[in-house]
Amino acid sequence: MNWHQLHTGKTLQQRLAEFQGHLAELNAPLSGLEPGIISKVFPRNFIKVNRQLFIPLSLFSIRVFDVPRARRGIRVGIRTVFPSGNAFNNIRLVGVGLDYIELQGKGKFSSRILFPLTQVESIYRPTNKKKKS
Repeated sequence: MNWHQLHTGKTLQQRLAEFQGHLAELNAPLSGLEPGIISKVFPRNFIKVNRQLFIPLSLFSIRVFDVPRARRGIRVGIRTVFPSGNAFNNIRLVGVGLDYIELQGKGKFSSRILFPLTQVESIYRPTNKKKKS
């Protein structure tokens, strides 16, 4: 499978509309993490979480919880424009939209992580080199 097969043809707003009612964790510049339920997704620029309006394209990332595991995807590494350490150096890419990418979250609980493309510096295939003894 290649990443071209993961194209959704959707915008970030359209994808978030599918997650209305889900618990999400918004990672925003200068304010850290904002957890809450996505209560409304407006057609153009805003989403409503915890009685606040957010502009999704201005966020670092949006992690949406309680989403079934994706059936398809490819292992990639993601470099972000914000400090993220090695958090995304081996993760599953499950969707490529018009202005976002979607990753399968790691961990015990199923989640998706949506990144506006403005927050992504590069996408690469991780290498699985074994150390020589």
